[in-house]
Amino acid sequence: MIDVSLGFILSSLPWWLAAPLVQLAVLVVGMALDETYVNRTTVLMGALATHIHIFVAGEAGLLVSIYADAGLAVGAYGLYAYVVDGYVATWFRLLAYYVYSPLSVFLVILTAGPTVIGLEPLVVLALAGAGYANYQFREYLRPDQPFYFGPRTQEEFEAVLETEVAAGSPVDAEAADTETADSDVADPGAAAGETAPGTAAAGTTSSPTSTASSPAGTEPAEDGAEFDHPGAEPAAASDSSERGILPKFMRRL
Repeated sequence: MIDVSLGFILSSLPWWLAAPLVQLAVLVVGMALDETYVNRTTVLMGALATHIHIFVAGEAGLLVSIYADAGLAVGAYGLYAYVVDGYVATWFRLLAYYVYSPLSVFLVILTAGPTVIGLEPLVVLALAGAGYANYQFREYLRPDQPFYFGPRTQEEFEAVLETEVAAGSPVDAEAADTETADSDVADPGAAAGETAPGTAAAGTTSSPTSTASSPAGTEPAEDGAEFDHPGAEPAAASDSSERGILPKFMRRL
C-alpha cells in the first residue's frame, strides 16, 4: 500500500473506500462522454481505472499489467477517433465491448489480487464471464445497441467528410444566415413597405397599395408611432445526430 492522499474530499475516507470511488468515477465519465455503455473512450477510461488500482495496490501481476498497458495504447486510438469523430475498425469494437467494457474492467480489478507464478488466473475467468454477460446484455437490448462507435464503415465516414467539404463549414453557413436576417430586420422601410426617401413628401401616410404589400404580422406606422419589426424566421431543425441525445436503451437501464 502506497501512502498517498487522494484529495481533500476523499482523504477523509478510508483508502479501501476512496480508491473504488475514484475508479468508479473514471468509468462513469467514460460512459457519460457518449452516453453509452461502451464507446470509443471507455477503453482509455478502463485502462486508467486499472492503473489506479495498480498504484493503490502497489503491485500487479503480469496479466493485469499487460491488460492495463494495452488498454492505454488502444484507448489512445479510441480517444483520437472520438475527437475527430472518425471510423474505428472492427478489432477495436470487439476489444472495447468484450474486453474493456466497464463490467470487464470492474471484474478484472476485483480479481487482480491472487497470483500464481506471477499470473492472475482469476482475471482470465473474469474476462470470460464479462464477455458472456456483455453478449447477453446486447441480445437483451435488441434492436437497441449498448454501444456507439461513430461511423459504421470507412466509406460512410469519407462520405460525411466529402459532404462537409462540399457544403462548407456549418458555422460559416449559420453566420451567413444570421447576417441576412439582420439585414432584413435592419431595413424598416422595406419591412413596412415604405418608399425610398425623396420619392414621397414628408408627413404623408402610406398608400393603400403600400399597406397591402406589407409582410404578414406588420402594421403601418400611425402618427409617427413605432412598430415592432418581424424577427428572423427560425431555421428548420435538421435531423440531430449528436451524441448528446440520450439513446433509448439508456432509458431502459
